[in-house]
Amino acid sequence: MTGTLNAPLEDTECRPTAEDTLQLSVGELVAFACRSGDLVSEHRHGGPTAAEGIRAHQRLQRKRPKGSEAEYRLQVELEQDGQAVTLSGRVDILHPQVDLHTPVQLDEIKTTYVPPEALAESARALHWAQLRIYGFCYGLQHQFTAATPVALQMLWHNLKDKKTYPESREFRWGELEAFTREALTTYIQWHRRWQAHRHTVRASARALAFPFPDYRAGQRELAVAAYRCLRDGGELVVEAPTGIGKTISTLFPAIKAMGETPLDQLVYLTAKNSGRQVVRETATRLHDRGLTLSVLEIQARDKTCACSLGLCSRDDAGICPRTRNFFDRLPEARINLLGKPLLTPEVIAEEADRLQLCPFELSLQMRPWVDLVVCDFNYVFDPLVQMHGLLDSSRQRAVLIDEAHNLGDRARGMFSASLKRGDSRRAAAACKGSHPNLHRAIQSLVRALDKWVEEQRGSAEDPAENTAEISTAANFPTEGTKNRELWITSLSDGAPQKISAAVQKVLLVVNQLWEQGQQPPEDINDWLRSLFRYQVIEQSVAEQHRCITRVQSASNPDSRWREQEVELLCLNAATYLQQAYQAFHAVIGFSATLRPPGYICQQLGWQQNAPYLALPSPFRSEQLGLFLCPYVDTRYRARDRAGEHLVEMIARTYQSRPGNYLVFFPSYRFLQQVAERFASAYPEIPLLLQESGSSDQQRAEFLQQFQAGNRTLGFAIMGGIFGEGIDYVGEQLIGTIVVGTGLPQVNEEQELLRATWEQQGQNGFDIAYRYPGLTRVLQTAGRVIRTESDRGVVILADYRFADPFYRALYPQHWQPHSCRNGQALSDALTRFWNE
Repeated sequence: MTGTLNAPLEDTECRPTAEDTLQLSVGELVAFACRSGDLVSEHRHGGPTAAEGIRAHQRLQRKRPKGSEAEYRLQVELEQDGQAVTLSGRVDILHPQVDLHTPVQLDEIKTTYVPPEALAESARALHWAQLRIYGFCYGLQHQFTAATPVALQMLWHNLKDKKTYPESREFRWGELEAFTREALTTYIQWHRRWQAHRHTVRASARALAFPFPDYRAGQRELAVAAYRCLRDGGELVVEAPTGIGKTISTLFPAIKAMGETPLDQLVYLTAKNSGRQVVRETATRLHDRGLTLSVLEIQARDKTCACSLGLCSRDDAGICPRTRNFFDRLPEARINLLGKPLLTPEVIAEEADRLQLCPFELSLQMRPWVDLVVCDFNYVFDPLVQMHGLLDSSRQRAVLIDEAHNLGDRARGMFSASLKRGDSRRAAAACKGSHPNLHRAIQSLVRALDKWVEEQRGSAEDPAENTAEISTAANFPTEGTKNRELWITSLSDGAPQKISAAVQKVLLVVNQLWEQGQQPPEDINDWLRSLFRYQVIEQSVAEQHRCITRVQSASNPDSRWREQEVELLCLNAATYLQQAYQAFHAVIGFSATLRPPGYICQQLGWQQNAPYLALPSPFRSEQLGLFLCPYVDTRYRARDRAGEHLVEMIARTYQSRPGNYLVFFPSYRFLQQVAERFASAYPEIPLLLQESGSSDQQRAEFLQQFQAGNRTLGFAIMGGIFGEGIDYVGEQLIGTIVVGTGLPQVNEEQELLRATWEQQGQNGFDIAYRYPGLTRVLQTAGRVIRTESDRGVVILADYRFADPFYRALYPQHWQPHSCRNGQALSDALTRFWNE
């Protein structure tokens, strides 16, 4: 592609000036300006569901007196502190004034699990603030005087006892006006700060030039395609080889679009720490060139929460002191952080420590007030932890999905859930002395799990609707199948009802505790999260779900021990992903491995007609030596025989030019087997092995060994942390050996995937095994060449790589050289390194 360096990506006029009138909903105003007190119970996962709340609202609205109106729309225009405002909302029930002696009455319905007097005062005050502002809006619409009385009634509906508790107050309209205008002043002061920041960001974005002297091959093509998608809306799927610079090639046009189009906020999703680090470095480079963009990096709760990190202790009520009066201290922190270029976890933690705020919750509170949010996939897609503020339509947003090849498996996990009998019994034991009601509810859940298993055993003789799936998934050898029972059932009639009822009973007790400002035992928090997930998923199961019931008994026939698990397994999350995409103006997914296109769109929920851009490698083909070794068979049943060939192959590759190499295996067991043989045959060559369940510190120490000038031979797991998302530049890595085709382990989940797709007339083996395996292989091979000056080798160790299926999917820049034996490999390596 030709063109003047740093010329605009498109001929685009600047965005017109926004209307002066501030469009504001009552809910937005209340959430920002009227919150006070504790954070406790603000972000619980339980409580009345949306469906329960809607049903309760509809019941009470149907019972309203004749002449009253439901969902009465309010909209007023006014001026406050020199700012024109349109304030709007809907009140649940309006009782118009029927005579001169009875004031107008506005009712608001709130569902709960406890009596109103047991609710936290901060929650009650927030609901009353909303109703007060509704009263102000109605009075302004009807030109009330300051002395006009307005009756407000909160209808607290307790879902547990199915009773409604009315709470009535009467105000003079002047009181409601004073309250509302004070809230508006608070909001407008912040709005002006935010608009000043946005004006600066847009101006700096329009003036921003590409931060490198030139585009790499393919970079400008990617940037232009991304800009058009961000400008016009829709979806874009991009397969861009490693080293092309995907981060800058998507972020740069996205930032330009923020300056030149109505785009308000960017969301950059990445599943790995290394991905967040690249975004941070890219943003810093752009800041150095005059950009004023504010970037928020949201880190996982367990790595951010002060309690999890041991920086504070919960009080006698089990409540973190940093959540006490959280919203009273929040405004100062918000002002201090607005406009800062990089809100990293460290920056957030420093401010949180200064004001004794929860750092994780502070990062969530800053989410609406930054230009770029960098976070994990789950904050957009996972129904348990997603930030709903990113999915509203009040602002125009775009989402950039890095390493999008990981999204399919991650999303299936997000929309799956499981319950284990052993975990539930331990949770019951933890509650026995301190929380008797909760203990009894969990015991009921354990009995429901037992009853479900008994029902499965009783119906085992009856033909199941999905017999083909059961026979396919249950009859194959896997580890630990002895003393094991397995049932797979359809969810056409929903999740197991008795288990769902027992789960709801437990969560009812938990929410009663929370709404009264109490806490369940901290030891059961992880179990409660699994329970919340089960509840959320069982309410949304569809045809793409199956219920897997597993029972594992002790090998000793005299033992009464057994483990039972009920799993709601999602086989394809594409529909759920599509629903999330609809909240965004533009969706761009990119990775080095998004092939074949039809499979990718099918798994990730993109439209089949979405533009698909496949870019060539920016590097010369002679930089990479690709050697295919079909004389090795690494299939499971042939691995004992393959060990000798692999040991020799690894030694030949390393000795051809000693340096930093990584050998990637399909499993830890296979890795250990080959490592033992290699250490025995070549004791003079030290090995560095990836350990199962290694900590962040251990991973960092592993990577530290791969420095230029070292001669590190590492063994790692294909598809793991060291095979994706890490840039080994220059001599940090000069070769990888890929052992096997990366097929996922055979188990009931993968076999169910296979069977399901075959029932739909597609090649289930390719979808469940070969395509995911190929993705792992391509990611692993892509670690070697990262810059224009790199040279290195990739060894494909398996005869299956010569199959036409794999050859048809090789990247365009791959030029494989087939080696019929070890000596041929040595000769080919020597020629490559001597070139």
